[in-house]
Amino acid sequence: MKKLLFGILFLSFLSPINSETKDKKEYDKYDFYSKCLDDALPKKMNNALVWECSTKASKKLDSLIQKQISSRGDCDKEGFESHACQLKRSQTAFKTYYQTECTWNKYGPHYEYCEMILKKDRLKWLDKTL
Repeated sequence: MKKLLFGILFLSFLSPINSETKDKKEYDKYDFYSKCLDDALPKKMNNALVWECSTKASKKLDSLIQKQISSRGDCDKEGFESHACQLKRSQTAFKTYYQTECTWNKYGPHYEYCEMILKKDRLKWLDKTL
């Protein structure tokens, strides 16, 4: 009986299912949402978890966007036509865009998710253009 139990335990460590769950997942550079979901699971996937992970990811993305924009200079010191001022105006327009697109009830309870996706795309765009 002990040999059978030992054999089953030994084989379970070699099984493909075990190896899949033990692999460390790799995430894209700005994939805070997926990492949050994976860290939260095996919780039941529901609207509250989507909202929580979207909000956390959105806050991280906000700080990275702000860091990208502020790295290009100070609009107040460099003048209205500077690159820093253009980025500042662009970011203001982007905020209006995602608020219009996401928060005005187009996506219902998933407005946080919509906002997070748009911010992630904005950050990728900033990476490419700056």
